[in-house]
Amino acid sequence: MNKLRSQEEIMAKWQPNVKPLVSIRCTTFNQEKYIAECIEGFLIQETDFPFEVCVHDDASKDSTASIVREYEAKYPKIIKTIYETENQWSKQDGSFTRVVTSMLTSKYVAMCEGDDYWVDPQKLQIQVEFLENNPEYSMTFHDAIIKNEPGVPEKLDVYPSMEDRDYTATEMFAKWTVPTASMIYRREVLDFKLKDPDAVLNGDIYLVEKCAAMGKVRCFNKKMSVYRRQPSGVTWDSSRKIKRLLAYPRHYEGLRDSFPKIDRRLINRSICSAYFNTLPYLPFARKIGCIFKAVKISPKYFVKLVCRRRKNR
Repeated sequence: MNKLRSQEEIMAKWQPNVKPLVSIRCTTFNQEKYIAECIEGFLIQETDFPFEVCVHDDASKDSTASIVREYEAKYPKIIKTIYETENQWSKQDGSFTRVVTSMLTSKYVAMCEGDDYWVDPQKLQIQVEFLENNPEYSMTFHDAIIKNEPGVPEKLDVYPSMEDRDYTATEMFAKWTVPTASMIYRREVLDFKLKDPDAVLNGDIYLVEKCAAMGKVRCFNKKMSVYRRQPSGVTWDSSRKIKRLLAYPRHYEGLRDSFPKIDRRLINRSICSAYFNTLPYLPFARKIGCIFKAVKISPKYFVKLVCRRRKNR
């Protein structure tokens, strides 16, 4: 990164006493190696509108919070923070989402987790200007540079090839297309009511589909952020892995029920596959019930899954 500008230099083109137009949502936990690069990606942004950086540290056990405090002290009019004393994400009761969402009060929300970062100083200006001029759009996203940390195998197709065009709900569901650190969306998307809020396992896909339900979604074929691939910091014992696996049918059913724009045949296949994958871990009575549900929702695909499993034995 280049030498950082002062707070006054960043705010030079902003109108005084105007509420931030964008809240940058940055969640972090034990990311002392990366959080400085992440925050500096926000501070290089060149905009003619005010923005705020909302950092939520979820009770990090390393020096992440101390590093954030240093930036907060230098940029008090731009950076606002919450430092948890108890980890909220681990509660899995909605506390984490409620706390983070409470920080986001601007017209637009930009996403970037603490281990990713932005590299284009015009990123905010480009995306927000588009949304301001096109009210029928609820979200924009863009391509990302893939950075593999040591110990992570090379993978070139993390995201499919991206084009300068609109993307549909089905396209974004069919193959994960949206780098999280590329997303900017309208704040009201967060108020979208789900049919089954407790079904959510992967919040990012639900967020993207909320955007697609509330307006158009535009992609820019421009690499303006970095997605950092690193060895997983989350360890799951076998019981927790199985519990999560058993929850996936409801996760996909929640997507189907809340987002009718997703192609039904495609999402039904995902539900069928989710039920099929639970079968080795279920007692006989429940297994029969899940087989019945899988066959009912997508009979041809169920047969295909059975043939594939037999072939791989």
